Amino acid sequence: MKKEKKQMMNERQKHIAILRSNRQLLKINVLILSIGLALSYLGHEKIGEPVLWIGIIIFIYTTITNLIARKNLKK
Repeated sequence: MKKEKKQMMNERQKHIAILRSNRQLLKINVLILSIGLALSYLGHEKIGEPVLWIGIIIFIYTTITNLIARKNLKK
C-alpha cells in the first residue's frame, strides 16, 4: 500500500511540475508571438513568419500537455 501511495504522489508531483513549467513557457511564448507579429508588421516577413510558426507550435504543445496533465490530476 505504501509503495502505491508513494508512486501516486510522485506522479501527482510530476504533473504539477508540468503545469508550472507550462505556465512559464506560455509567458515566453507570448513574447515570441509578439516579436513575430511585430517583425511581420514592420515588413520583415522572412524573419517574422518563422518566429510566428515557432510560437504557434509551442502554444499547441503547451496546450496539449496541460490538458493531459490536468486529466491525469483529476484521476
